[in-house]
Amino acid sequence: MGIATLDESQRKAARVVGFTFLLLMAAGFFSQIYIPSRVIVDGSAAETASAILANERLFRIGIAFDILIFAGDMVLAVALYVLLRPISQGLATLGAFLRLAQATMMGFNALNFLTALMILEGPGELRALSTEQSQALASAYNGTHTAGFNLGLIYIGLGSAVFSYLLLKSNYVPRALAVLGVFANVVLTTFTLALIVFPGAEDAAVVAIGRFVPVFFFEVGLGFWLLLKGARVSTAIEPARA
Repeated sequence: MGIATLDESQRKAARVVGFTFLLLMAAGFFSQIYIPSRVIVDGSAAETASAILANERLFRIGIAFDILIFAGDMVLAVALYVLLRPISQGLATLGAFLRLAQATMMGFNALNFLTALMILEGPGELRALSTEQSQALASAYNGTHTAGFNLGLIYIGLGSAVFSYLLLKSNYVPRALAVLGVFANVVLTTFTLALIVFPGAEDAAVVAIGRFVPVFFFEVGLGFWLLLKGARVSTAIEPARA
């Protein structure tokens, strides 16, 4: 059993984790839910193309927000590592690498939206494409963006499940909150992997709710707890075994 103490770097990291979780949640709602709802029309490449061109500035703002969000994910990964490495440096490193892989993958995934926009604007040799061809090709890149986003969610789920386990071992946050984190991220990972095997399953309400609702409550709850209360230790801790 170890002595339950927190150094100053951990206390600061806990506040950074709380603030970053809440900030990324708000920014993600804007760029990953609100903006796509304005420009992406399911099942219609032509309507989607028209909506993107009619809201080009908003579309570009969404891409810029996404890039900054994934940079913020890197900050979050480092802060979680600093907070939880005394519990298990090996597992904290694994969680950080998984979250950094997710942030890198999703950052590059923004290229798909930029490519779709370039195709629709039709510069240079792309003018040889007919309207229908350019719309279909842009739609394919939009679909690739969705696939890349889902791949990133798998790494989010894996990395956050590791960090949630370490939170559970640490006693830094309420036990129920840490248990919710493990459960929510295992469900997120499992359901997202299932979408690769069973395409179209995302249309089921239980899949949509199961993937995102538990994670939403966990991240918001953890964000407010760490921002307002910080990490607290009330008992001795036993280092987790990697």
